[in-house]
Amino acid sequence: MNPTVGFIGLGVLGSRMARRVLDAGFPLTVWNRTQRKAEPLHAAGARVATTPADVARTCDILAMCVTDREAVTAIAFGPDGLHTVPARKQLVIDHSSIAPDATRSIADRLFAANGISWLDAPVSGGTPAAERGTLTVMAGGSTADFDRALPVLRCYARRHTLMGPVGSGQATKLCNQIIVAATTWGIAEAATFARASGIPPESLLQGLAGGFADSALFQHYLPLMSPPHDQAIGSLEDLVKDLDAALTQSRATGTPLPLAAHLAELLRIANKWTPPQAAGSFIGLLHGKPDSETTDIPR
Repeated sequence: MNPTVGFIGLGVLGSRMARRVLDAGFPLTVWNRTQRKAEPLHAAGARVATTPADVARTCDILAMCVTDREAVTAIAFGPDGLHTVPARKQLVIDHSSIAPDATRSIADRLFAANGISWLDAPVSGGTPAAERGTLTVMAGGSTADFDRALPVLRCYARRHTLMGPVGSGQATKLCNQIIVAATTWGIAEAATFARASGIPPESLLQGLAGGFADSALFQHYLPLMSPPHDQAIGSLEDLVKDLDAALTQSRATGTPLPLAAHLAELLRIANKWTPPQAAGSFIGLLHGKPDSETTDIPR
């Protein structure tokens, strides 16, 4: 018998992940702070809860994909949060990206409150992978909780790896984000240099295919950098948030991350220069502002 599943957070990624859970035949209850985002799933057969606690009362496994530590904390410990629900050995699968120490603190507090277990399970692959069910999940928690979560994870993830105890998934996601930020900046510089050299940037996809510079990120991201810039990839503000979390963690452990620190500041500038949802944020920063623009920094 399939476990009852709840999904909290129906943004760009969460809505697609939840739909795949529903399509796989799991009884699904959803909740989102903005209720209208739940309407398509409700029309497809999901039950819409009134509060996070309402989800936890009726579901065995609760997946969650929200913005930041504050959102995760509010869902766990707000007035209608998960901590108010009687214990039924529920399991939270948190797909949000927050700092490892915050994850451990929230998980410990919630387990002490009512015995709800926690698996931190941030994802990589973006919107296209969520739609195809090919996300990569890096998890932190017990082996038993990970095994229990697998039937749900398989609905939307092609790869799922237990990296260690609670917090290990978030630490692995920060490693992912350091690599993504460095690679994306390199792609932007290469595209800018190609255009200045009279080479259409999109021709790099074929010219570099199969070489050391080729990667899934390169193949996916380079076409999105050309005008009109893609707006559906997720906000680069989230990438800044994750780099900042990595830098905080690195200082606590005495681990130097000079490139990550530089990239965080470049991204902070790029997100002021161009919309942070645009794949061309890096490109916009490298190109500079056209002479026809005003002296105000556009948003």
